[in-house]
Amino acid sequence: MVNDPYKVLGVSPNASDEEIKRAYLELCRKYHPDSYQGNPLADLASEKFKEVQESYETINKMRAAGGYGGSYNSGSYGNAGGGASQGEIDFYQKVQVLENLRQFDQALGMLNSVTERTDVWFYHSAICNLGVGNNMLALDHARQAQAMNPGNPAYANLVNQIMNSGANYQTYRYGNGGGSGSGDCCGGDGMGDMCCKLWIADTLCECMGGDLCRCM
Repeated sequence: MVNDPYKVLGVSPNASDEEIKRAYLELCRKYHPDSYQGNPLADLASEKFKEVQESYETINKMRAAGGYGGSYNSGSYGNAGGGASQGEIDFYQKVQVLENLRQFDQALGMLNSVTERTDVWFYHSAICNLGVGNNMLALDHARQAQAMNPGNPAYANLVNQIMNSGANYQTYRYGNGGGSGSGDCCGGDGMGDMCCKLWIADTLCECMGGDLCRCM
């Protein structure tokens, strides 16, 4: 447990949830272990990365206890059977950090180590598979999450966004919006498909409290 989580994140205790989230994501990018491979400061960066995550989790718990809520909680992403355990919340918070950093392969590695595959698992698996280009598997897993917990609007939104991105991509590619004979929604040469995927992934991360691409 960190003594002063706000100080670790470099924000005021009166900062908004959005300000805290931005500070947290910025520090995660700064101290992520992947950026320090072979660097003599790797151990120090790893400790700092862990401290940042613990601080953010502590702030979320404190604010949730005070009625403010957090960027991830069992009420938002819990199972249909009555909410996620603290262990689940901690696990998927780490998965979400990797998603925000676009470390989809690493996030999938964490997810594939889980034997109990809940609606939350299928939801995050869909996001990560979309990030690495496995569009059909992403749609299948999004639909599975929705089938397991049809009352969660995030799951329905995910299914709709994946399906709509395919329709929009076909419209731009074969309609009159591409700008060239083989054009995609971003001007051809396969860029359209990537733009659509990034747009979806960014939207989903924002739904979970993250921000994949600040420009979107």
